Amino acid sequence: MNPSNETEVRWDSLPVDLWHSILKRIGVDDFESTSLACKLFLSITYWCRTTLTISNNTVPFGLLRRCRNIKRINVHPRFQGDLVSLVHDISGLPIETLDLSKQKLFPSQGVRKVRKTLGKTLKTLICQSIHSLTDEDLVVISEAFPALEELDISTFRYVERDNDFISLDENNITDAGVKALALNLPRLRKINVSGIQTISDASLSALLSNCAYLTEVHVIDCKKISANGITSVIAQRPSLFSLSMSRRQLPIFTDARALQRLHICHSFLSDDDLLSIAMSNLPLRGFSIPFCSGFSLTGLASVLQAHPFLTHLNLKGCDFLTDESMALLAQSLCDVTNIDLSCCRLTEITFMCLVQCCPLLMELQMKKTDLGTCRDLCFSSMKSSPIHSLNVSGNTYLNDETITQISSVCPELRTVDLSESKGVSERGLIQLGLNCPHICSLDVSNCGKVTGLGDVGFRELVTLRASKSGIGDEGLAMAVRGCGGRLQVVNLQFTKVTEYGVIVMVTGYPRLKEIKVWGEELKRVLEREGWRQSHKYSSFFRFGKTPRYQDK
Repeated sequence: MNPSNETEVRWDSLPVDLWHSILKRIGVDDFESTSLACKLFLSITYWCRTTLTISNNTVPFGLLRRCRNIKRINVHPRFQGDLVSLVHDISGLPIETLDLSKQKLFPSQGVRKVRKTLGKTLKTLICQSIHSLTDEDLVVISEAFPALEELDISTFRYVERDNDFISLDENNITDAGVKALALNLPRLRKINVSGIQTISDASLSALLSNCAYLTEVHVIDCKKISANGITSVIAQRPSLFSLSMSRRQLPIFTDARALQRLHICHSFLSDDDLLSIAMSNLPLRGFSIPFCSGFSLTGLASVLQAHPFLTHLNLKGCDFLTDESMALLAQSLCDVTNIDLSCCRLTEITFMCLVQCCPLLMELQMKKTDLGTCRDLCFSSMKSSPIHSLNVSGNTYLNDETITQISSVCPELRTVDLSESKGVSERGLIQLGLNCPHICSLDVSNCGKVTGLGDVGFRELVTLRASKSGIGDEGLAMAVRGCGGRLQVVNLQFTKVTEYGVIVMVTGYPRLKEIKVWGEELKRVLEREGWRQSHKYSSFFRFGKTPRYQDK
């Protein structure tokens, strides 16, 4: 064909739907720069946004109205605005998920007013750890959101520092409130009431009688809910998919034909208990028993051998595990993609076994273990692992040599947490950056020997958490030269960074959205550079770049 006869097509003449498909593939992180190209791209990027986090940085709400495709809104725990007004503002959007976790009050008054709009689309409501939640609030929820499929009103959370779980006693929820939910939410599939001490088996009975689609129940640390109550759930609802419990609530699993996820925490489990689980022929894909005690390797092995298709395994705090025992168990973990072995006395030998025996492993957590005590091992002959996320924080013996060895067999790492690892220094991080070029999130908080990241790696780094590290101006300047231009979130609290380092950081990374520093002088520097404070003492956002309705 003669080129002169070809029809010239201008970029701005292409259909909007085509541009929508193109821009949707680049990812939300690049929307800011793309939207600056022209008004067409600006309107399309507004349309492509599906998730927003609302914080204290305010802009006129009219800007949010342009994001007509928002499906999920998260309200920041430190949000200090008027929740009632906020609920009214977002009522016109097609929101499917609303997260109000850790708010002081539930906005019942606002919810009542928007029941005819927001109530038609909302499918997931998360109200975790709202201290003042009452039965009246649950009645409002049940009447305003009849299409609700997932509800989280739990007050149960894990405290990392104490290796323990706590429940808030300030809730006023009773069986009457849960019954109101059950009566008005016929489509409910998942409910989490963990930590609520004032509800009993009567609540479970009401849910079973009225919620025909219920497949996921979480009742961790509900002292008045008994093993008999949970057994009745399994008997009446054989389609139950996921179950979380604790405190001697172990039921009889005879009728649990569809149970794929079982979570039991902080409980006494005997070998007979685990053997009964193994003999129940459950189609388990996820098995989690963090900080449980009373069983031995025999009981644990019986469960893993009976369920060779497990994809998620959590053995956190299993104190009898050794490298030798994990070598035996790893033979039954060929399909595992996510495993948590934190707070166990395990070393690099276990890591090597997992790499060799778990070809599908994507996420590994070995926090507070004995990694770093076997320094004579060589990983050079090992095959590469597809691990994307690695958390080895809090390891006292972790050192540069161990980090180098681990990173040499994990070239696909994206997220790495090395926080509170006192033996890791810049030398280890340089090798980490070279061996793992795709890391986008790095945490070196409380790593006193880390003075920098080098100047040759971490080209795709987006988030850097380095509070209480040894990073100073020189190391920061070198990181600015070495890292790519994608960095967006930086935490430099309690470091040796001075005014010079802050200026180098904010001028070297045009995409930087959030920076945390400490000290009045550094805050004044940020303000001079066009940044504004978002919440007290620490976090700053650039003027005009990050609105209150912040892209996540």
